[in-house]
Amino acid sequence: MRVIAATNRKLSDALKEGSFREDLYYRLNAVRISLPPLRERPEDILLLVHHFTKRFTNNVDVDIDPEALKLLTSYPWLGNVRELENVMERAVLLAKHGKIEVSHLPPELKNPASLKAGLLSLEAMESLHITRVLRVVKDLDEAARFLGIDPATLWRKRKKYGIKD
Repeated sequence: MRVIAATNRKLSDALKEGSFREDLYYRLNAVRISLPPLRERPEDILLLVHHFTKRFTNNVDVDIDPEALKLLTSYPWLGNVRELENVMERAVLLAKHGKIEVSHLPPELKNPASLKAGLLSLEAMESLHITRVLRVVKDLDEAARFLGIDPATLWRKRKKYGIKD
């Protein structure tokens, strides 16, 4: 049996703190695969866009507006593949007549100049922050408490931004 595992935490630090078992670490660490973030692999973005489009349309061909594709490939994807997956699911749901257009993309993708300057719209910042919190916490109730909002508000915001668990 082979186990492939991923984490967003530094296991070496967890070992030092004593919050991760040393024997388990060495069993899992037999072969280490380093996967750079999506922003360092722009050649993978187009492949993933088509993969997610087919997945969310049950293999129905969907056209993507060239301008929308340009925005998708130039975005830095701080949330990595999971963020791209969420964006594509949203785009497919909003697309009509089998074509994804710029209007189907979230606001943070539409203003690349502000991204380069490190500036995000309030909606983009909120969406990014909620996505990051959901990656770290154990459940939605804990996420709502951490964010200081009601669970129903978190549900509405996740729906608005197309954020999955």
